[in-house]
Amino acid sequence: MLKDSSYDRVYTGSQIEVNHVKNLLEEKNIHAVIRNDFESGLRGGFGGGIPNHVQLFVKKEDMVTAKRVVDTAFAKGIPEEVLAQQAEQSRLAEEEAVHKTGERPLIKKNADAPRRSVLNLALNIGLILYSAWRLLPLLRGEELPAWRIAISGFILVFCAVALINHFRRKA
Repeated sequence: MLKDSSYDRVYTGSQIEVNHVKNLLEEKNIHAVIRNDFESGLRGGFGGGIPNHVQLFVKKEDMVTAKRVVDTAFAKGIPEEVLAQQAEQSRLAEEEAVHKTGERPLIKKNADAPRRSVLNLALNIGLILYSAWRLLPLLRGEELPAWRIAISGFILVFCAVALINHFRRKA
């Protein structure tokens, strides 16, 4: 984990194997922590880590016992029915959490927080007024350069959509 951490890595493998080892360690009253960099990266909105490269950490004082548990767990082999059961349980637990809350775990959105600050709203309104003023000669029949029409029109539409979305979400 971290250099000054009181935890050390005891096992690295797939999510199912790590969950199996964690269950075995918890039966021996050894607290274990799972670290999945790939899953964390996906949930955070960026890539990172290696798929099926999940790490299991235990406290340094429990390392000897944990190593023994890991060695004996894989010396016998993991029965297929145990792996299937643990895979089903982890999938069901996640689906239940999603069903109860209606949103994915670890992705929390605060609905009460304002979407835009007052300064941002004032800036959008100011840009709309300025862009409309820059396009006003078109209504009088004057000619304007195409770049001025394109840029002012884009700013006008972009800021108008931002304002509409802001007030639509509030209601």
